[in-house]
Amino acid sequence: MSKDGTPSISYLLDSNTPPKPVEIPVVEARIRDLVDKISELRRLEVELERHRAILSPVRRIPREVLGHVFTFLHPYEREEKVRDAVGRKGLLQLSLVCKLWRDATLVTHELWTGLQIKPRHTLESLKSVEAWLGQAGSLRRTLQYEGWNLRSGEASTNRSRQSCSCGNPNTWPRREPGPCLLATSVMPQLLTNGPRLDHLTLMCSSTVCFGEFLDAMDALRQENTAAGPRPWDTLRSLSVKFRSTNLQMDGQVGPTFVGHLERLPIVESLEVHIPSLFEDIDPSHLELNILPSLIERLTTLYVCCPWRGPQLLKLLQHCCNLETLTINFGASGNPLWNMDDHPLVQHYTASPLVLPKLRTLRTRMGRDLNLLYLLKAPQLVNFDIGMFRITKVSKDALLLPVANFLDQSGSSRNIRTFQLRACHIDAAGLFSIISNLTALTTLTLDDVKVEMDRLWKLFKGNDAALGLRLGGNELSFSRLEELEILQLPPGYQLDPIVEYIKERGPSLRFRLVTSYNIPEQRVMKEEDIRQALRFSQSGVQTSVIPYVKNLYYL
Repeated sequence: MSKDGTPSISYLLDSNTPPKPVEIPVVEARIRDLVDKISELRRLEVELERHRAILSPVRRIPREVLGHVFTFLHPYEREEKVRDAVGRKGLLQLSLVCKLWRDATLVTHELWTGLQIKPRHTLESLKSVEAWLGQAGSLRRTLQYEGWNLRSGEASTNRSRQSCSCGNPNTWPRREPGPCLLATSVMPQLLTNGPRLDHLTLMCSSTVCFGEFLDAMDALRQENTAAGPRPWDTLRSLSVKFRSTNLQMDGQVGPTFVGHLERLPIVESLEVHIPSLFEDIDPSHLELNILPSLIERLTTLYVCCPWRGPQLLKLLQHCCNLETLTINFGASGNPLWNMDDHPLVQHYTASPLVLPKLRTLRTRMGRDLNLLYLLKAPQLVNFDIGMFRITKVSKDALLLPVANFLDQSGSSRNIRTFQLRACHIDAAGLFSIISNLTALTTLTLDDVKVEMDRLWKLFKGNDAALGLRLGGNELSFSRLEELEILQLPPGYQLDPIVEYIKERGPSLRFRLVTSYNIPEQRVMKEEDIRQALRFSQSGVQTSVIPYVKNLYYL
């Protein structure tokens, strides 16, 4: 018996003896007592965790720091930092977690600076768009209109069309002509009476849509002539991209291009994408009609014009303040093909067109670079060449134009960064270009097919010859800080590059960045490269990064 007079059941805990009838109520009472104590302990455990949470370091993170962490949420559409529908939803979900997270999103103005607009965003969306951009504070705002087409499920209830048929009478299935999706969207009102913008991207279905948009803005301005400058007029940067062009027949000159580009605002940075022409016409006489007063103010210009003709030269002759130029040749690959007799070509062949302030030159999708024979850039520092890789590039298509351009510009010893992309080239030809760029700090070979063994043997030989001529262990590129070998094609390995770096000795201090354009097979892993270079005490930092598709088109 226990002290309180109840039967003792301790012997039952250590045996299989069945309890007596008098002992059963005692066991049941003990079970209830233990259950109550366990419930109390669980309650106390929850209370303990709640008190510990008060002292949690996460709870004490300033909202500004938390907001900075949120900026690593990547909602970006293409290369522009704008939030599409998925990105907007993700940001709003973060703000609903708790009051601290909501405050963090609201004080982090960077989260609200970029916004993507679709044709489904009509005038009813104006207040929502203004409220969103208003959260950006004083930071520069970016707006993108993606009006090429509507994805399934995105059309608003009062619109059955999935794409704008402006300027395209051959749409199928055939429908009655409807209002322009761009002109009836929120964009005209936003660019007339909305908040100030820094950058705007217009991805228009056609040049007709662009004209309808401009007319809609002009009509709004006429309704309120006392208003101040429009956001459209105060843009710093503008990108206009067309999916199709509109040609009109002129009785005297034939088809003419109606792009409304003469109505562009005066900006510092301009990007224009003109699509190819499917009609069987000669585009050499077509005019882009961008005003010289705009071009003269530009510091950055990106132009994609796949037409054969002198259009690029007519633009460049006014680029007196241009610092960064990107030329995308598009489907043509060579706009000056069979244009030797054109007066403008002959003029600049005799006296190259000088771009006095140009520091960065990029080419994309070039089949040949004969345009470089006509240009001169004495202040060039960054040279980025992207070719149209189909067959091995010829000497006349790349090597001679580049060599002539650098020579007549006198900028070989000024070049700090050189990038070659999407190219199949002879090792000796590539070396002949690079070897003259003695001031290089960054060298990039991106999706370049070249005999790696032979190329780096040429570099070794050049180092040896330089050492004999000057004495000591002189190196060809003593200022080189970064070597990028990106999208290494199938069948090509990094071993020759690693061996070359090892043989240069410990005096070299730069970073090696590589990526493969091949499935998992026998490749040098990042740790393998680091281990190989560690023994040579080269001090080289190594990174093997993921493959990025079509990087050279950007």
